[in-house]
Amino acid sequence: MFRRWLRLPQTVLGTARHYAGVHQKVPHIRLPPGRIAELKEKLVASPVPTAAEWSTIRKGILDERRFNATNVDSTVLGLCHGLESGKSYVRFLRENGIELNLAMAGKLLRLYRTEHSDGTGLSEEERQEILRLYEDLRGKNPVLDANTCEHLVAALTLTDSWRLSFELLDMIKLSGIPDSATYSYLIARCFHAGEIEAGWKLLEELCSNKRLPKDDVFLEWIEHCLKDEASFKQNIIKMLAFTNAKSLFLSKRVGSALTKLPPRLGIRAAESRVTDSGKCSHCRSSLASIVVPEESFCALRDAFIQAVIIKKEIFNKTTPKELERFQVFLKKTKPYDVVIDGLNVAFSTGNQKSPAVYAMQLAAVVKHYVRLRKRVLVIGRQHMDRWRSKDMKYIRENAFLFLTEDLSQDDPFLLYAAMESGPGTDFFSRDLMRKHSFLLGDELGGVFKRWQQEHQYSLLSITNDGRVIIKSPFKFDMFAHRSPGNEHQWHVPLVEDSVKIPKVEKQACWLCVRFE
Repeated sequence: MFRRWLRLPQTVLGTARHYAGVHQKVPHIRLPPGRIAELKEKLVASPVPTAAEWSTIRKGILDERRFNATNVDSTVLGLCHGLESGKSYVRFLRENGIELNLAMAGKLLRLYRTEHSDGTGLSEEERQEILRLYEDLRGKNPVLDANTCEHLVAALTLTDSWRLSFELLDMIKLSGIPDSATYSYLIARCFHAGEIEAGWKLLEELCSNKRLPKDDVFLEWIEHCLKDEASFKQNIIKMLAFTNAKSLFLSKRVGSALTKLPPRLGIRAAESRVTDSGKCSHCRSSLASIVVPEESFCALRDAFIQAVIIKKEIFNKTTPKELERFQVFLKKTKPYDVVIDGLNVAFSTGNQKSPAVYAMQLAAVVKHYVRLRKRVLVIGRQHMDRWRSKDMKYIRENAFLFLTEDLSQDDPFLLYAAMESGPGTDFFSRDLMRKHSFLLGDELGGVFKRWQQEHQYSLLSITNDGRVIIKSPFKFDMFAHRSPGNEHQWHVPLVEDSVKIPKVEKQACWLCVRFE
């Protein structure tokens, strides 16, 4: 059942920036690497030192330059090998009349999360200690800083008092956006407790804030689905469809959980590979082609112009006069078959070479497309005008060339030219273009990624005889999706780590999933 989230009183919201810890931030001070390794080795060998040993370790760090009573204890806790070691040091501090400050409490709370990352094994005494830390910190501070809130959420979501995390989440939002881990711990706990509406609401919010969910979110959802076998298949499809809509990847860890499902649930998942032509090695069927409909493309082009051109993000490193010059140039010369990022190609094998080498590499790519009878636009910068060579002469005679001011950004011009030229135009660059996707928001950001995937080419190498080896896009849906013409068959790409943004390219490992 959905529970009402706790809300901060208006008096607190009115002084949002005056939160606990805001004046306690100090530059991060680290021990020399050799000293860190030495102390960690000692704590691994003896994870629960005696009071005398803790005193020696503490005094040894205080003798190091720049360490004092304010930062020494959080440093020691950061070196602790595990929770028992951390709890031992906290007992030593309390026996010596030293109270935990925010940094020390944060390190201890994180040790609880690390020790019990699977959500099991927490003793009643440990639950009470986490709650005691929470009550102590909240009692002393009307509003906590974001870091402390994140540490508390990490530990509280291991306990039955996990709903206190909603108020902490609101505190984090006073000064920023919660991180992926904080969202994920709370979403997973919602699913575990059966508070499904709250969990999915938070998952939507996580994606809207450009965060990536941790594996625990989807693993906990699978566990929740197992409680109702009648709707199990429908709920798993809901998860897969969500990852497609939000351009998310599942990890191999989640994929492994799907392959281990009992046959009685009517889902059979097997690891597979997908060929460059989009064929699954397990079921031999083809993936869905990634074609951005013309209507979606037009909406993307208009939104790009609005977000990047009209709202003047492009003017951070260019001028209205230059943009106007470029727009006049486009009207006279478009459409193109391919738009090339000149400097990106020129510097593809390093930026410590001569202008003659840069020009040669760029000319080789232009020649490739000219041989294919393609209409080519090269976007570069004005200093390339000094690359006097037969290769630059060839480029000028066989392609359109637009040189921006040297301080300008190339990406907006490249993308603007490709979009203005029409839905069939490709572009040539190794850049990931992530900031442009971000500017477009959730829905059109997804359209941008698919358009990028369909149309972006890049240079792999140039052979000794001048042939270019080009990396072509993988023109099939890279996210979990139904097979064309078969609503019971899904193909799901898997990545090593779901919270690391993968490149816009075909993944090596896939799941072939059949719903029976």
